[in-house]
Amino acid sequence: MKRNEKTDWFFLVSLCLLLFLGLINIYSASGSQKSLFTHQLFFVLAGVVIFLGASVFPLRFLEESVPFLYIFTLVLLVLTIFFGTGPAGRWLQIGPAKIQASEIAKLCMIVLSARWLPALRREFVTGGVPLYLSTVGLLTALTLLQPDLGTAAAMVMIIFGMIYWAGFGFNWIFLFLSPLSAAISSIKFVSWITFTVILCAVLYRSASRPRRWVFFLIMTSVIAAATPSAWGLLRPYQQARLTTFLNPEADPHGAGWNVIQSKVAIGSGGITGQGFLNGSQNELAFLPARHTDFVFSVWAEEWGFIGSLFLLVLYAVLAWRILVGARHSLNQFNSMLAAGTAVFIIIHIFVNVGMTLGMMPVTGLPLPLITYGGSHLITEMLLLGFSYNVIRNWRSY
Repeated sequence: MKRNEKTDWFFLVSLCLLLFLGLINIYSASGSQKSLFTHQLFFVLAGVVIFLGASVFPLRFLEESVPFLYIFTLVLLVLTIFFGTGPAGRWLQIGPAKIQASEIAKLCMIVLSARWLPALRREFVTGGVPLYLSTVGLLTALTLLQPDLGTAAAMVMIIFGMIYWAGFGFNWIFLFLSPLSAAISSIKFVSWITFTVILCAVLYRSASRPRRWVFFLIMTSVIAAATPSAWGLLRPYQQARLTTFLNPEADPHGAGWNVIQSKVAIGSGGITGQGFLNGSQNELAFLPARHTDFVFSVWAEEWGFIGSLFLLVLYAVLAWRILVGARHSLNQFNSMLAAGTAVFIIIHIFVNVGMTLGMMPVTGLPLPLITYGGSHLITEMLLLGFSYNVIRNWRSY
């Protein structure tokens, strides 16, 4: 095994700055609840220790541990469904600690996909693709039942980002997208028929054994039939979030209040911002969930467009260095693991910032390294540690 342990200062500096700025922002967003800052500081310190451990952890062992990680994650998700605590029942109380199993599910899905995706094309005839879809589908379904619609949607987006990085062509990507496409096409019968015809054509070109078509045709038909009634399975607050996304002004004092106040906060920041601890929306508590869902709004109000751009540039540098490491890595699992982490970071930024601007539904996805909370921060630092491991040891076979 060849090793090339080289320090990536771009990666480390951007990571340290993001952690530092996150602490500053939480201090401002916590208002009179300064214990939130103390807790976040503890989470950051614990995350740094975990990052250092993951950066030297044998990734071969991680690859071989996928079955055990998968079973462990399934157990946590099931326990959370029945014994979850907190306002939405998404946290599992284990002694003095609260664990959000859906965050571990994202980690598990990235590691599992990193192991399976490189070999799936040649294993399609043996049922590799259906088995993979069923495996990640179970993780996503149990996450949705937490209930955690936002994380489940993010998991789906991460999967497709990793599929693209794995080098699958259009036909393969279409097959992976078939469950989601079936759900969308079910709105109208004509659109569903069109989708089914396209699916049959893609299967004809991709599958060497026609009997493999049966799985996809049955799966997509069941999904299309069940989608119209799926709306009733969503919790009232989840329905409100989706309808608010379409028209937040329809209920300005109810479900639309958060998004409207977020837009006001971001707009009031202007070019240079109102200054640290001087944001009116934040300090006067007009902005709800300001240390969690709308933490970016606090930052934008205090530091303005320039500060927001600087924050996004730091994220871009972090993702760029991870993708460079993934592209250079000589090990397929390591490359996919780092790429999955980059996709994870990019999607969370896109969704979180988008929802504060009213461009995305309010899903509760955290802003990486900035949003208050332990489970997501530990998960992010663990993935970043693995990615830095890949960057430093890209020559490892």
